[in-house]
Amino acid sequence: MNKAEESQNQFFVIEPIEMSSESEPEDLEDLDELNDIKHEEENLNDLDKIITTMKKDDFMPKIRAEPPEPKPPGVIKRPEVVDDFIRNFLIKNQMNRSLEVFQQEWYELSQKGKLATDGMGQVTDVYVQNEKLKEELKYVRGELDKAKIVAENAKSTYDKLRKERDFHKMHHHRVQQEKRKLNHDIDKLKGLHQQYEEKYEELSQKYSHAMKEKMLLKLERDRLVAKNDALQRSLQNVEEKINKEKEPGSPTDKLPLVDTKANTKKASTKTNTAFPPDDRPNPYAGTQIEPQNYRNAILNKTFKGHMMAISSMDMHPKKSIVATASDDFTWKIWTLPQGELIMSGEGHKDWVSGIHFHPKGSHLVTSSGDCTIKVWDFINASCTHTFKDHIQPVWGVKFNDTGEFIVSASMDHTCKVFDLASGKTRHTFRGHVDSVNHVSFQPFSNIFTSASADKTISLWDIRSGLCVQTFYGHLNSVNHATFSLKGDSIASCDADGIIKMWDVRMVKGRSQFDAGPYSANAVALDKSGTILLVGSDDQQIRLYNETTQKQEHTLKGHEDAVQDVAFDYNSKMIISCGSDATFRIYQ
Repeated sequence: MNKAEESQNQFFVIEPIEMSSESEPEDLEDLDELNDIKHEEENLNDLDKIITTMKKDDFMPKIRAEPPEPKPPGVIKRPEVVDDFIRNFLIKNQMNRSLEVFQQEWYELSQKGKLATDGMGQVTDVYVQNEKLKEELKYVRGELDKAKIVAENAKSTYDKLRKERDFHKMHHHRVQQEKRKLNHDIDKLKGLHQQYEEKYEELSQKYSHAMKEKMLLKLERDRLVAKNDALQRSLQNVEEKINKEKEPGSPTDKLPLVDTKANTKKASTKTNTAFPPDDRPNPYAGTQIEPQNYRNAILNKTFKGHMMAISSMDMHPKKSIVATASDDFTWKIWTLPQGELIMSGEGHKDWVSGIHFHPKGSHLVTSSGDCTIKVWDFINASCTHTFKDHIQPVWGVKFNDTGEFIVSASMDHTCKVFDLASGKTRHTFRGHVDSVNHVSFQPFSNIFTSASADKTISLWDIRSGLCVQTFYGHLNSVNHATFSLKGDSIASCDADGIIKMWDVRMVKGRSQFDAGPYSANAVALDKSGTILLVGSDDQQIRLYNETTQKQEHTLKGHEDAVQDVAFDYNSKMIISCGSDATFRIYQ
């Protein structure tokens, strides 16, 4: 048995002390002596240490200062006896077995008369006061913990409010700076507007003078034409008179008529091609195509095709042939999977950004940073058309399904439709407020889609030149958008790496995939329209299944950003090109 257990088993017989105002000083002295004795013991419990370490002036007067509890009339409070005190102590500490043993022994000793009750009938007031102080201390500590929690919450709230104040203050300063900048820009624009007004007035005057001169020239021309007609009639009359004066049978021939009009070469006027009917059937619309399995595709071959980055490519509609466009001002045609060079073209004065095969495979159209569009003839090995209608670089071009029209996407915020037969622009589509990055025709239709840096995708009708529908949902520049073969879905990707599938008939988004945080540059759909192929700036190519809404495979191999991807519908090959000046084949 250790010292702590011995100290707990010791009993002190203390005579009951009556609390009264006359005996208060003596009671205080007795308590001080008792506290001094307990303080000298080594192993006291925590409650006794607290009592003995407290000052007399801090502890005892508070006990004496408490008013006695009022007692109902005729009721005498019985002091707590030792056995009840022990039972309460054992119940409080859940010592049930000790309680049973104590009650049994207490009862047996009381029945035998061997229990000595002298001097231990009542529990002294010190224990009662200790229990009361213990409960008060427990309550005060609980309140202190609650106060600490409230203080911590208040501190965190204060820190949060201070941070919000600093944030709003910084935001206010930024808004003020932007306001000053906008005011400065407005002042500059006002100055420019005034200059433009003056220039406009000057040009208006010049235009009025030019119109007056034009009218005068027109009057002069009419006068000269009338004079010429009069001279012609006079000459004709003279010739008739001479012929009449001649004798019959004279060998003299008639004088030849002289054409006094200038021999002008008539320019060959080409008529515009009629737009194809919109109700032509789509052979893929009513067919159910099973998606192919590309989960086991790996890098098969790599070809160094150009001296600089390959920005775009296109697959031949009938054979396994790919055409690539590069920043080295050239385009080339290759066989697959051998990678043999068939043909190359030079003529652009800047990087070649877009390329597309004619539906019959006999021609090729390219777009360039030199603001031109060129059509190349494979049979004659020559450039048949050059369109210079755009005023800024052209990002992409596409043939329609008949091969008679070309649609283009340009940095000048417009799309244009060109007629190959007449060599003219049929329509200019305006509506985007930023660069148009890509265009694509709906299969067997007069509708095409445009992907723009203004975060939207629009559908246009080449017959009316109007916007049919606009899709909103991307939060950054849309880099690429393409139709499925059935024409009922559009796949698009943006600079945040977000890929979206759109339902054309319902005009809403159908599914979304996240390939970020790097930019997604190109997206392609297989024949079934359920497998998506995405090329990103992180040098990877991802395959997604729209049916399962999961990523099925990742293709690696490029050493720089992937700029374009495509499925070869004639085989199970996947072709990609990138900024590392290579195009790669995956099987």
